[in-house]
Amino acid sequence: MTKALDKILDFLAVVTGVILVFTTLSIGYAILVRALKLPGPVWIIQFNEYAMLFATFLGAAWLLSKKKHVSIGLLVSRFGPRGRRMIGLFHSLIGMVLCAVLCWYGIFTTLENFKRKVIHVQAVDVPMAYIIFVIPLGFFLLSLQFGRSLVNGIREMGKPEGGGQ
Repeated sequence: MTKALDKILDFLAVVTGVILVFTTLSIGYAILVRALKLPGPVWIIQFNEYAMLFATFLGAAWLLSKKKHVSIGLLVSRFGPRGRRMIGLFHSLIGMVLCAVLCWYGIFTTLENFKRKVIHVQAVDVPMAYIIFVIPLGFFLLSLQFGRSLVNGIREMGKPEGGGQ
């Protein structure tokens, strides 16, 4: 299960990288054509908005799995090893529950937008459900990753403080 999750997260990290390259190149292109006083594509801003949403939610669980997410080390560093482990368990538990709730709500919101056929009207009309489906997907993957961190943290609690050699 964890290897499959790792493969999915690694794949989505690559997808996120491609999205970020697209964003960089398309904005660069828009700047270039504007500097040349040529008309730029009207869809660039709209699709870059979508790209930021997708990059955030597709890459978040991978960042969490690599421990590259934002954390407040100043507070945690004041505790000993056992206190840090306890805070890590609490962090993983709260993160898992919160992301599961947001995933659940996101699923219903996405399905409601799909049923009502809500359209995001801009330069290019796009069904809203196609835009926001990434939110529950991202929160689902975050829930799984927080759950994995929780299980690993519980396993670590059973080990001796010094690393147990």
